[in-house]
Amino acid sequence: MRKFILAFLTLILIALLGATYVLKQFEQTANLSYNQLQAVQSTVIYDKNDRPVDELYRTLPRQNVSIDEVPDHVKMAFVATEDRRFYNHFGIDLQGIARAAFTNIITMSKAEGASTITQQLARNLYLSNDKTIKRKVDEMFLSLGLEQQFSKDQILELYMNQIYFGSGVYGISAASHLYFNKDVSDLTIGEAALLAGLPKAPSKYSPGSSTEEATKRRNVVLKLMADQNVIDQRAYEQALTEQVRKPDVPVKRKSENQAFVDYVIREAANEYGVTSDDLYEGGYAIYTDFDPLLQESINRSVKNHVFADDELSKRVEIGIAAVNPKNGAVAALYGGRNYETNGLNRATTGYQPGSAIKPLAVYGPALETGDYDPTSRLNDKQTDFNGYKPKNANNQYRGEVSMREAVTRSLNVPAVSLLNEIGFNEAADFLEKAGLPLNDADKEDRALTLALGGTNTTFSPLQLAQGYTTFANDGVMNKPHAIRKLQLRGGEEKEPEIESEEVMSPEHADTMTSMLEDVIEKSYGTGAKARSTKDAAGKTGTTQKNRDAWFVGYTDDVVISIHTGFDYDGNGKTKYLSSGGGEDPAELFGSIMDNW
Repeated sequence: MRKFILAFLTLILIALLGATYVLKQFEQTANLSYNQLQAVQSTVIYDKNDRPVDELYRTLPRQNVSIDEVPDHVKMAFVATEDRRFYNHFGIDLQGIARAAFTNIITMSKAEGASTITQQLARNLYLSNDKTIKRKVDEMFLSLGLEQQFSKDQILELYMNQIYFGSGVYGISAASHLYFNKDVSDLTIGEAALLAGLPKAPSKYSPGSSTEEATKRRNVVLKLMADQNVIDQRAYEQALTEQVRKPDVPVKRKSENQAFVDYVIREAANEYGVTSDDLYEGGYAIYTDFDPLLQESINRSVKNHVFADDELSKRVEIGIAAVNPKNGAVAALYGGRNYETNGLNRATTGYQPGSAIKPLAVYGPALETGDYDPTSRLNDKQTDFNGYKPKNANNQYRGEVSMREAVTRSLNVPAVSLLNEIGFNEAADFLEKAGLPLNDADKEDRALTLALGGTNTTFSPLQLAQGYTTFANDGVMNKPHAIRKLQLRGGEEKEPEIESEEVMSPEHADTMTSMLEDVIEKSYGTGAKARSTKDAAGKTGTTQKNRDAWFVGYTDDVVISIHTGFDYDGNGKTKYLSSGGGEDPAELFGSIMDNW
């Protein structure tokens, strides 16, 4: 009678929630075939040729195992622990729900959850872990759909290949190899019990955390197995004697592309709501426009470059970002010579831009006014601009120079003088359209130091690369993005909406490129050391006392932004370079282009 009443109440609940809602949940499970779910492995990041860049896992990669390879005592260890009526219910254990409700009422707690293996699988595949009534209802209906779609053994197989076993491993195969260094087919009864006990609290019961807690939990599972006649008394007593050892948990080796990988993971969370934990749980495919040959050229060029300012105790650090100007796709990132996983990514860290900002803050806006061109004559004599007296780097002044020569030689006085003529607002508006907005302090100061990159606002190599896509892409800035396509579990695909801004006319962008080509090609250009076998344009940048050195260069196919300098120490202080952007950064650009 009690079973009948519970079944009747369940039917009423379904009717109240509505047939449409139920069908929607069933539809969600039907959209995924068994082969699709079975194929869930570690998340893989792919390059522009759809070749793997990296596989995301923390200790060991996921490897699915067929239910046919799983011994009966292993299967039943999970059934006895997680869902003793697994082979008898239809996805929802009505008796279990009644028992849990009774226990919770008596104890005035939520000690009993009554989730079946099917419900846990539904939650892992489709839902979050939020403890809400809606999630629980969704979980129940999805479980009904799974039971309609798959056999009991298929559900159990998917469950064992999905769940987290602690110490950074997902799936029973990886767990078996981590904790016991053996295949699932070779697990003993005691080992099976230990693994079956982990899903309840993986961090607490993992032998990697505590062999004592792992042993206690294993013994609880063994008792459940014995009480349910899964094993006999002799097997039970024998399994109790098995010693639990602390595993040697491996740490995944850092990738040579780690800065890019970390950036992709952050973008997946920020733009698509797919967290790092989601990705490491597995089942996703991330497609990018990563260029492995370009990244290899960057890595090799930095490794082979001799930095005169290196010291044994402290080395010059590098941040490099490469972007495809046509679509904003991030092609490569270099986070630093000492870059560690999830560490300080110098490709995305902000620094004062120095003269690398001049094309964006002065010359680009001036061209757009229509009142200036490369032949325009600019003031190049020492001038007092309301108390501000800029100096040229070499302390030489020509009285008057063309805009082209001012750009090529990176002269400071002409840049400040021109900014003074066109007005601060023109510069700020151009920068904002190029994706480099000034902060409130700079907007309030309206200081002419902006012309030389003397700003409160800092910009990262990736941001400057973004700004320079304006010149490389006929006046249209494309905002950088790393992910070309994100494939979710089950095959649904998401693609970015490319954010573009028409910053300047194609004609003026070509004019700017022509002047920036001279920076490299002319013998007196500040970027002469960036010359390579490829035709390119670019601009050097150096801040006061050579704290920061820059080179941002580009072709039709790529913008490469390079920053060099010493990291701040613990007191916020830094060492200074002995040279500026025309040395190490420019040389690195030339080397990268030659080797790409």
